[in-house]
Amino acid sequence: MLKPMSKKVYFILGFGLLGVSFGGPIARFLPEMAALTIAFWRMAGASALLWTHGTIQPQKTLEKAKFPSILIAGIFLALHFAFFYSAVKLTSIANATLFATMAPLFTLIYERFFLKRKLPLAALLGLWIAIFGAFIVQGAGFDWGTEATTGNLYALASSAFMSVVLLIGQSVRKDITNIMYTRWLYMFAALTLFFIILGFGTDINFMSSDVKWLIGLVILPTLIGHNSMNYAVKYIRPTIVGAMPFGEPILASILAWLFFGEIVSWNVAVGGVITLSGLVLLTLKRGS
Repeated sequence: MLKPMSKKVYFILGFGLLGVSFGGPIARFLPEMAALTIAFWRMAGASALLWTHGTIQPQKTLEKAKFPSILIAGIFLALHFAFFYSAVKLTSIANATLFATMAPLFTLIYERFFLKRKLPLAALLGLWIAIFGAFIVQGAGFDWGTEATTGNLYALASSAFMSVVLLIGQSVRKDITNIMYTRWLYMFAALTLFFIILGFGTDINFMSSDVKWLIGLVILPTLIGHNSMNYAVKYIRPTIVGAMPFGEPILASILAWLFFGEIVSWNVAVGGVITLSGLVLLTLKRGS
């Protein structure tokens, strides 16, 4: 049985939602950098900082039995970011962000058909309300052209990969700290991306002008955003944690307005209210 959600987890998850919303917009400031390279430096930087933190505040030694699970999670996290940033390169931030937040659909299928868990009807209703609202938020911006369609599919695939990370994290995080888990998770993801980059012959270098944006990706969507989700998955079902980023298209649209002058349209306002209402219902009626 999962531990009850506390006010602390509510706050951390909400703060993480704000952080993760920067993932797409900041990447747009790196138009010349390959998607795989962006993903690699994001993971490598986050891992390096967490391992550095370990020298200041030593962590316990990780049990050898947990390495295979974390390695698998790291591989899938690498695939998540590789496909997500490829999507950002091919389609709009709105589309990429929307389809990349569909992890709850995959975790829900796994929980229902493999773990034989049942969510209360009200929680399922909240999930579908959140999905409906997310489509309203970005519905007017869909572009089903060839390149955009590929990007949308890449983003949807990134959601499937993230659902595996959440499911593994729920199991692994039961008796280890968040820092112990994520420093290995991000390191394995970075190594996976490094070997993929070698295989494709992708340029791994970056210019000095890119540093500030890479640091932003390391701190905001990774150490604040994803670490919050990895923290929360110890206490909340992965379907619930995976549903939190449904608010990301709303915040990403606001950031797009701030960074690029994009106007927030009526569908963002209306869909945002619907999405947040669904998230509240899903969270409150999550079940045991």
